[in-house]
Amino acid sequence: MPKRPCLNCGRLTSNPSRCDTHQKEWMAARQRERDAKRGSASQRGYDVTYRRVRAQVLRGWRNQNGEWCPGWGVSAHAAQDLTVDHIIPLVKGGTHHRENLRVLCRSCNSRRGSKPDNQGGSYAL
Repeated sequence: MPKRPCLNCGRLTSNPSRCDTHQKEWMAARQRERDAKRGSASQRGYDVTYRRVRAQVLRGWRNQNGEWCPGWGVSAHAAQDLTVDHIIPLVKGGTHHRENLRVLCRSCNSRRGSKPDNQGGSYAL
């Protein structure tokens, strides 16, 4: 790849737009902008009450099932990074009630995102 001038300092770089120093600064600024728009966990509704319920759900799951993810889109598997997932996401009207929470590993939780369990239907309340 031919070298190009950095958009900030003009130094030649093999990166598409900025030298390594300015690329890191630019990425950090973009992340700060995204974080400011997104708001803190408390601002998004993940308050101390949620954290307590989440801890109780995880403790109960581990006592009953150990470090085991029931899977989402994949079969059940061992996992060390268990998280609590909202069955009906908060943005779709879900709550922090235990009936709306379940345990998934971080990978399955990320794979699911805010998709409904039936992969295309509506959320049932």
